Amino acid sequence: MQCPSNNLDAIRCNQLLDVAEQLIDSQGVVSFRFAQIAKGAGCSTNTLYKYFESKEDVLVCLFLRNTTSSQIPTFVRENPDLNIHERAVLSILFTFEVVKRSPIFNILRVVSINSMFWQLASPDKIEVLRNRVNLFWSRIKRPLEEAVEQGELQATQVEIDNLSQALYFFLAGATSSYESRLMEEQYLVNDDETGYRHISCIMNHYQWRQPITREMMQALSIRIREFLDKGHGNIRSCETCLAIGKLSDCKQQDH
Repeated sequence: MQCPSNNLDAIRCNQLLDVAEQLIDSQGVVSFRFAQIAKGAGCSTNTLYKYFESKEDVLVCLFLRNTTSSQIPTFVRENPDLNIHERAVLSILFTFEVVKRSPIFNILRVVSINSMFWQLASPDKIEVLRNRVNLFWSRIKRPLEEAVEQGELQATQVEIDNLSQALYFFLAGATSSYESRLMEEQYLVNDDETGYRHISCIMNHYQWRQPITREMMQALSIRIREFLDKGHGNIRSCETCLAIGKLSDCKQQDH
């Protein structure tokens, strides 16, 4: 099922996704039914099937239009003074701030990247999802490679791979635990200072010319919050999603 190819289709697609997001807020991911989207949007089921083949397609698209990958490039353009240390932690801190503001994003992330789920989506949606997931990995890994190129980090390719995976695994575990609300404080402390401390430990296990500090991450988080406060975090649309393009195109745009 291909993405919208014109403005009118994009508008209608967004309307359907808005209704689906409202249904998730009120009923949860599991309980809401595919047919409810058409009813909530005041359209026929034929119209719904024009854009989505299944509930899986809808949830994948909701994740894609909420993903932080669509917002980080804008933040980087508006903050051209970011140094390599800030860029190295940007994706992690940015995602934390988005999850705080939009719990539904983390729910969609956990569901959409589960292989038992995404394999039920249509091939075109799967391709976009795969590209987007790998794009986010590149936003973590590429700044580490640039830090090595600039002489700010001494690390082999294997160490870069290990560090990027450690950061991603920490992010995935921390955001999931944060949203679960099940663990008591003796097991999990959900505050920024604890997060900064964990990230510093992961980063500074490797040989940076200057260490990754709590103060730097705190200042960067403030800038991210100000950026999201301006409304950038509310840009959830098919147009924004489509503008990201393929992974190879995004890499070229970022450099």
